[in-house]
Amino acid sequence: DADLDKKLKAVTDLLKQEKMIGPKEDTKMKLEDYPFTKVADEYKCYWNARKGLIPVVGGARPNGTSMLIEDVACPVESLGKMTKDLIKMFQKYGYDDASAFGHALEGNLHLVFSQGFRSTAEIERFDAMMQEMAYIVATKHKGSLKAEHGTGRNMAPFVEMEWGTRAYDIMWKLKAIFDPDNILNPGVILNKDPEIHMKSLKQSPVADSSYDVANKCIECGFCESNCPAKDVTLTPRQRVTVYREISRLKAKGNRSMEEEERLEQMVEAFDYMGNSTCAADGMCQEKCPVKINTGELIKDLREREMGEAKNTLAMYAANNFGMVNTVVPPLLNTVDLAHGVLGSSMLEGTSRLLNKVSGNMIPVWNKYMPRGAKKLDTSDCVSSPEDADVRNSVVYIPSCVTRMMGPARGDTVTESVHEKMISILKKANYNVIVPEDINSMCCGMMFDSRGNRPAANSKAHDLEGVMKELSLNGRVPIICDTSPCTQTMKNKLQDKMLGFSIYEPVEFINHFLLERLEFNKVKDDITIHVPCSSKKMGVESNFRKLAGMCAETVHESGIPCCGMAGDRGMRYEELTKGSLQHLEVPSTCTDGYSTSRTCEMSLSRQSDVNFRGLLYLVDEATSAKVDARQK
Repeated sequence: DADLDKKLKAVTDLLKQEKMIGPKEDTKMKLEDYPFTKVADEYKCYWNARKGLIPVVGGARPNGTSMLIEDVACPVESLGKMTKDLIKMFQKYGYDDASAFGHALEGNLHLVFSQGFRSTAEIERFDAMMQEMAYIVATKHKGSLKAEHGTGRNMAPFVEMEWGTRAYDIMWKLKAIFDPDNILNPGVILNKDPEIHMKSLKQSPVADSSYDVANKCIECGFCESNCPAKDVTLTPRQRVTVYREISRLKAKGNRSMEEEERLEQMVEAFDYMGNSTCAADGMCQEKCPVKINTGELIKDLREREMGEAKNTLAMYAANNFGMVNTVVPPLLNTVDLAHGVLGSSMLEGTSRLLNKVSGNMIPVWNKYMPRGAKKLDTSDCVSSPEDADVRNSVVYIPSCVTRMMGPARGDTVTESVHEKMISILKKANYNVIVPEDINSMCCGMMFDSRGNRPAANSKAHDLEGVMKELSLNGRVPIICDTSPCTQTMKNKLQDKMLGFSIYEPVEFINHFLLERLEFNKVKDDITIHVPCSSKKMGVESNFRKLAGMCAETVHESGIPCCGMAGDRGMRYEELTKGSLQHLEVPSTCTDGYSTSRTCEMSLSRQSDVNFRGLLYLVDEATSAKVDARQK
């Protein structure tokens, strides 16, 4: 601390020599108004503000403009004066959104601003600003036009200004010796054209979508590490960029033959690479500094593609969902029977052929596909808050997935997820309220992901009405047994306040059951996969904690998203194979757990270990506390 205090004093003494401290000359402030702090919560806030400067500029820029970042440096003693000159330069040329930040102790500044290249006037303004910037940095303050980043075509015309004619000529001679044919990065660092920074400019056309946030994409690529399709087709950044270009070409009035051919090729390729293989899970948003959910852009496109016939069929299924709920379990049991008779290879080969013939409409079967779920038993539950003490009650919404899909053939468990959920709640001495017509209910996610928004909204709003009634407008907590459905319920709510009463399994257990249940470590070695929806709801750490209360050793899958996306990963199996290629399941592990039934299927296939709902583990590991029966 003594050494740090000494350095802080040196910095403070240096800052005191400045005449003006503050964002503008007419709002001068004292140095004491900008104190250093050692309080973690305070300096984390400052660091977040600093890190947020790029996305703030990028997210606020007008549609059709690009976010540019320049990277300059000068001797530390000149940094203050150079910064003032650059601020005046931005004001002079009307760059009102520009920001300057960086690494003061290295004399380094990052200059971030938005720039359009849609007209001659915009390009000429950019040229004038760049000319003055180069003069301020390289000539006036004897600095460097590139500090951390590399010189490119935008700075190539000013390399001679920075280094001088003699050094510049030596650079050309050295390049001629090692690259006589000028094939290594031609024109990128050294370029004879003084106007190269104004040519071949990449525009940012506006994407034709109701999801306007996509137009804020700064193409940084942070999203790519979370995308399940990144090694299969396109990343979120590429999806946005390609769709922008398609939108530009479509909007262009008089397209040339070459442009017509290019547009046709791009639209055809994008149908598979951009649309069909997008999981639309929104994990890209978690890494995006501008918080773009590319999945929403793709779902908007899917909605446009839905003709009247498809939407009518989807609405019929939504209005008759009880029939769907009744038909699916016997259908799954029939397929499972065929599995037992024909064997895995025959069934998988046949389904793969049908998948190809149907244009990816029929899923590819694998041995971890579920049997039909057992019929929901509500004999020990009530259907109305009037029939129970609401102070010790919970509204349970079994998801349609767990009502229809049970464990796979070969799994050691035979019960369905809803049986385990009710068992846990009863051990904790809860009165369980289940909607009377639960089999006709759905959160709408299966319709929403396909672009059938009217059907999705209809089911979501119907379910919301039931939840409000049974929970007495949120007084009674509500639990759903799968994370994706829980997130969809919350996202689709018209009354957002009700969301505070809706819990996914890990949330509910962590908030309400830890004091009501005894936990024992019943497994030696398990692997967990936290679904995308759980990550987005911020329950990742509690997921690990809960699993650790039930098992000696807990491994994590190491996968941001499994790529299953409902049934999409079954219809486009390359999506899940690509996303799970680095799945980490140790050979010592015999059980896997998650909170998404469809994700568990893809994880099981890839690892050859049965993944099942976390509720199975919790039910096995818990018993009722004596005092819980008295609550």
